[in-house]
Amino acid sequence: MTPARRRWVCLVAALLWTSGAGWLVAHHWLVRLGDYGPVPSPVEPWALRLHGGCGYAAVALLGLLWGVHIGPRWRMRRARLSGALLVSVTLVLTGSGWLLYYVADDDWRAGIAQLHWLLGLAGLPVFLAHRPPARGRARRGRAAPDL
Repeated sequence: MTPARRRWVCLVAALLWTSGAGWLVAHHWLVRLGDYGPVPSPVEPWALRLHGGCGYAAVALLGLLWGVHIGPRWRMRRARLSGALLVSVTLVLTGSGWLLYYVADDDWRAGIAQLHWLLGLAGLPVFLAHRPPARGRARRGRAAPDL
């Protein structure tokens, strides 16, 4: 993968994780008590908007990665376990994020939301485990064709 594509993937992943974690903090711990009950933090809707936009970017990048990184690396038998786990987590997060837009039943929605944020928080270590050390990336980048 080219260094520019790698930077885009890392930027979108970082924004996606940070905005999701930010929403979680704002939603659960930055609520204040108003005259008529709990008042959400003003950070909450903006974190959710940023998270949704980054989610769309992540889906687009997944499509790009499927062609230029995932398929070729799968055939080379490189990092298959961590890659398969990362793709699986990404697909479940994509599906659960989509369901959060459309499921109206409160009980179902609460379960989907909990799955989404637990898996989202766990996605960061999976992502970091999949990335090779910087020294190994530079060495491989010279030996392998740049996708």
